Amino acid sequence: MNSEITIIVPIYFKPETAAIGRERLLALAAATHKEAGNIMYRIHEVPGKAEQYMIYEKWQDQVALDFHMAQDYLQNFLADDEKLLAGEIKGTICSEIAVD
Repeated sequence: MNSEITIIVPIYFKPETAAIGRERLLALAAATHKEAGNIMYRIHEVPGKAEQYMIYEKWQDQVALDFHMAQDYLQNFLADDEKLLAGEIKGTICSEIAVD
């Protein structure tokens, strides 16, 4: 049984905070890449929409994800949600379909 966890997270910044939001996301990704349980953490921007991003992340297991969620750099980002974000962050946990 595969214990990997995949999450897709849309991020919507307020138009006036899009530039600083982008910088904060890049810093978050740089720190997250150093976590032992992180398999992948990719930020995607939506062309022509500076305030819209998608995060695609993969974790070894729930323990690795729980560790990530407890990190100060993530908690600091989430603490600024009302200041930076246009909406609530709602990630979707997905299961990969194996294609033979």
